[in-house]
Amino acid sequence: MTTMIIFRAIAGVGGGGILSLVMIIISDIVSLQDRGKYQGMIGGVYGVSSVIGPLLGGAFTDHVTWRWSFYINLPLGAITVIVAIFLLRIPRPKGSLLQKLKRIDYIGTIVVVGSTIALLLPLNWGGNEYPWSSPVIIVLLVVGFVGYIIFGLVETKLAIEPVAPPHLFKRLHVVGCFTTNFFQGMAFFSLVYYVPLYFQVVKGDSATTSGLELIPLILGVVIASVSSGQAVSRTDKFAYRTLSMTGAALIAIGSGLITLWDENSGRAPQICYMIIAGLGIGLIMQTTLLCGQGIVEYKDVASVTALLMFFRLIGAVFGVAIVGTIFSNVLTNNIENIAIPPELAGAVKASATVVNQLPIEIRGPVISAYVGALRTAFTADIPIGILCFLASLFMGNHKPSLRTTDTVVAFE
Repeated sequence: MTTMIIFRAIAGVGGGGILSLVMIIISDIVSLQDRGKYQGMIGGVYGVSSVIGPLLGGAFTDHVTWRWSFYINLPLGAITVIVAIFLLRIPRPKGSLLQKLKRIDYIGTIVVVGSTIALLLPLNWGGNEYPWSSPVIIVLLVVGFVGYIIFGLVETKLAIEPVAPPHLFKRLHVVGCFTTNFFQGMAFFSLVYYVPLYFQVVKGDSATTSGLELIPLILGVVIASVSSGQAVSRTDKFAYRTLSMTGAALIAIGSGLITLWDENSGRAPQICYMIIAGLGIGLIMQTTLLCGQGIVEYKDVASVTALLMFFRLIGAVFGVAIVGTIFSNVLTNNIENIAIPPELAGAVKASATVVNQLPIEIRGPVISAYVGALRTAFTADIPIGILCFLASLFMGNHKPSLRTTDTVVAFE
């Protein structure tokens, strides 16, 4: 398990780098006027991939072996490398390789990664592995918060080219984009993680089929992401704030409707509610990125793009961790109220696949316990959507003027 965690972390470094670099490359080679179209399409691809990945993983687990979830990345990675070498033509930064390596903010990167891990561990362990009052939980939380303070000092005082330039956080519109992206990431990935669990446990779907059930959610994401990107590119004056506020409201509404799902929910409400939430997620996906890129000086475009991706991904991690903690704690309490043997209760909490193998007389109560826990988990996305709405109030409300030089543009 330790080996898997280490190598998954290495893979995550590569995946996270690609995600940010793609958007940075687009900002380098595409004019501000056309950027929305391309970034909207990339956002759509990102949304589709977020579902296809888990779907393939489920299919491999069901029909071959879980190891193929990792093997498949070898040919896909090889194709990506070949395409990047032979087809990608981008400007080369000046300076030798050594000079470029010296400019990297190693200390800041290590501190922010360590601080984030220190915060995520207690969010996963609290109420499950350790009581919330445990010294382990308290110490890790303190280390995490203190680490972020140290990170701020490193970026302000030590870093030559900070990974998070402090002056960006002095601009309210930019901070609004960062925060909105953070909460959007929380909502998106918590739904992607727990919606399939509903279908696996409550509807008895396989891992593969439960992945397919996400299609309505991702359809909403793709439609809204591509449409918002196209609209921003074709309109001289466009309301980023209004788009993001609408998206956040749809996230809260869609999540609220999803909490109504139970053992007897029909196909129509399942599809419609996921589409509503997906449209909200997709509306925010590109507007925050285009807004952030359009209100900073050209020299800061790469930094603001990377930070926007960082806040979305870190929001995803925190969203799954926080919602997962809520789900696990509620499920534990619900299972304890059912008269089943302790070893069976442990198996039910550890693996959803056990539920549909239970004797018929206890399967119903266990499914009801899961439904209650899942409803609470989905309910957590409602305040996340509200916080996303409040954060979007601080975004700029006009499209930047379409000038050949991407310099800072005033917003209303």
